[in-house]
Amino acid sequence: MDAQALEQVVRSVATEALRRIGADPRLAPRVGADVDALSVCVHDMLHRALVEQTWLGPRILAGLCRRLELTQESFDLLGHHVLTVLLPHQVGPDALVRVGATLSGVRCYLPLAAAPAPTKSRNVRRGAALVRPRAANLPPASRQRRSPPGHLPMPPTWTCTGCGQDWPCVTKQSQLLVEFGGPRVALAVYLGSCLSAALQDLPALSVGHAQARFLGWLPKSRFF
Repeated sequence: MDAQALEQVVRSVATEALRRIGADPRLAPRVGADVDALSVCVHDMLHRALVEQTWLGPRILAGLCRRLELTQESFDLLGHHVLTVLLPHQVGPDALVRVGATLSGVRCYLPLAAAPAPTKSRNVRRGAALVRPRAANLPPASRQRRSPPGHLPMPPTWTCTGCGQDWPCVTKQSQLLVEFGGPRVALAVYLGSCLSAALQDLPALSVGHAQARFLGWLPKSRFF
């Protein structure tokens, strides 16, 4: 595709992805009035991946998602909508990897789960004594959840940036199933694109081994 055609793809994908995000009852209440800001971030990410052939650093989009109070789980839904709209346009494996790298990078900046709503501290009287909540009952700082390291593909070696293993590593395999909502066709297409790119970067990698590495771990349940 030429630059003009790619720009059209960027606009089309960004518009449709935001429409789906706005129609998703799990995301719409969180996006709310910030839908325009999210649209700009998604458009910028796609423009860089498709037209400029670079990738958008995660901090700007991550900052917006944290302001929207998105968790890793809800962000996986957002990424799923973007990728499923993008895949039919056949923009090539390199562009898909760049978009996937940005999404995976943003995910690492988000909390694992929604924090429980704070409860009001109550003082309890026992006889004449005033008993306050014990400090020992509060979770220590060491128990606070931290986001896991990014597990991104690193061409041309196709190792994992998080653990150094062959990508997709076991951790990323689990993340991909969450991001795509299970063994969907879009996930197989995305991994197939990565497989194709890896075969070009790693000529010594046999097709059979590449298929087992990129696709062999997928659950055998029906794709939908």
